[in-house]
Amino acid sequence: MAKTAQGFPTKEFFVGMLTRDIELNDAILDLLDNCLDGVVRQKKGLTTRDTPDFYKGFYSKITITNTSFTIEDNCGGIPMEVAEKYAFRMGRSAEKSDDELPTVGIYGIGMKRAIFKIGRSAVVTTRNDGCLYTVTIPEDWSSSEDDWNFPIEELHDDNVLSDGGTSIEIQNINSGIAELWDNPDKLSMYIDKLIKAIEQSYSFIIQKGFEISINGRKVTPLPIELLVTNEDAGIKPFIFTQDFGDVSVKLVIGFYAPPPSPEDIDDENDLKRSTADAGWTIVCNDRVVLYNDKSHLTGWGEAGVPQYHTQFIGIRGIVIFESNNPKNLPMTTTKRGVDTSSYIYAAVKNRMRQGLKMFTDYTNRWKGQNEKERVYSTAAKRTSVGDLLVPASELEKNNHIKLRQNKGGLVYSPDLPKPPNDKPYKVIRYTKALDEIEDIIEYVYNDRSFSISPSDVGKKCFEMILDEARKKEGN
Repeated sequence: MAKTAQGFPTKEFFVGMLTRDIELNDAILDLLDNCLDGVVRQKKGLTTRDTPDFYKGFYSKITITNTSFTIEDNCGGIPMEVAEKYAFRMGRSAEKSDDELPTVGIYGIGMKRAIFKIGRSAVVTTRNDGCLYTVTIPEDWSSSEDDWNFPIEELHDDNVLSDGGTSIEIQNINSGIAELWDNPDKLSMYIDKLIKAIEQSYSFIIQKGFEISINGRKVTPLPIELLVTNEDAGIKPFIFTQDFGDVSVKLVIGFYAPPPSPEDIDDENDLKRSTADAGWTIVCNDRVVLYNDKSHLTGWGEAGVPQYHTQFIGIRGIVIFESNNPKNLPMTTTKRGVDTSSYIYAAVKNRMRQGLKMFTDYTNRWKGQNEKERVYSTAAKRTSVGDLLVPASELEKNNHIKLRQNKGGLVYSPDLPKPPNDKPYKVIRYTKALDEIEDIIEYVYNDRSFSISPSDVGKKCFEMILDEARKKEGN
C-alpha cells in the first residue's frame, strides 16, 4: 500500500487562525447576525427594504457574567438537518445555500468563530418547527484530532424556547476575555462599549423593530437625519439609486447640521461631538459595516474632494447595499469594513465623491459668511434618512425632490444656495499666546478685559490692516 502524508489541519491551528483577526465585539455581532438571518428565513416572501417593521416581535437577549456568556433569541431556531450537515462545520458547504435571501452570513464561520473567541466549550440549544435539541461543544474537543463532530441530543420540554429560537451558552471563558469581565467595574465598562458598538451597527435593524438587550439594558438606535427644505430652493441632500445586477444601491448625503462658524470650530467640546457624527456610513442588508468614516475609503481626500477637516463636521452620508446574494455585497469577512476590490463599490464610490464634493464646495463658498448662510440651513428641517429612501413619487410629493435618469441610475443633484457675492473665501486660522491676544485687545479697545472671542480679535486685526492697505492703494 502506498504511503501518504497527512494534510488535514489541527484543531488548535484552525481555531487559532479563525479567531486571531476578529475583535471580541465583532464576534458577538456575528452571533447577532445569526439571529437576524433567522428572522429573514422565517419571513420568506417579505423584504426588509419594503417592510418598515420587518423585525418587530423578534429579540435577542445577551447575558454576560465573569464566568459565562449567553445569547438567546426567538428567531426561529436551527433546523435539525441544517445542524447535522452545515451549521457546525468550519466553513460553508458548497451544497448549502440561503435560497436567495437577503442575509449577511456568507462563509459559515460566524457562530463557531464567536464561540471559540469567547470560550472553549458551549451548549447550543435550539427549537425549530417544534423540534428541540442541543449541540454540545465539549471543553476537550480540540484535544482529539480524529473526531471533528459534536454530539446532538433531542429534548422534550415545552417550556424551553417555546416560541422557537436558539440559546448559546459559552463557558470556560478564554483568559484574555475573562480578564475583561473579572469584576463588576470592568464588566460594566465593557458592556458600555459593546452597547455603543451595537447601537452603531444595528440602528436600522432596531428601528425596524428588533429588540436587543444586554444584562437587562435595552439597546437604542442612533437614527440618521439630514436637513431638508420643503420648498423648491434651499438645503437638500444629494440622492442616488441604481441596481447593479442583483445588488440594489441607495445613497444619500447632505448636512445633518449647519456648516460650523470659526467660533464653533474653536469650541473643542462641541467639535468632538460633531466630528463623531460626520462622515459616511455603509450598510449591507441592514447591517452597518462602516460607521461615519472620514477616510479615503469613502472618497475623502481624493479625486478633487478635500481631506476631512473640522469645517466639514456638518456633512453626513449613507450608502445602503441590498441583495439576496450576500456574496455580492462589498463587505469584508468580519462585516466591519468595506471590500474595496468590489467593482460595485468602485462605481458607487464615484457617486459618493460627486455628492461629497457638492457639500464641501458649499461649505467653502460660505466661509466667513456664516450668519447669511444660516438663513438657509436653519430653515431646513431634520428628516429621517428613511423618509428620503421612499419611492420616487412619494419623495417628490413630500420633499419637492425629483429623481432623474443619469448614466444608468436615478439622481437628484440639488441646486444649493450660493452667496450673494460668490467669490472664493479662505479661512485664516493661527494660534497665539493668551497674553499676546490680551495685548492686542488692550491696544484696540483700551481695556485688557474687554469681552471678545479670539476669532473676532483676529478678524478685527485683519480689518484694520485691510483698511490701511486700501488707503495706501488709494494714495
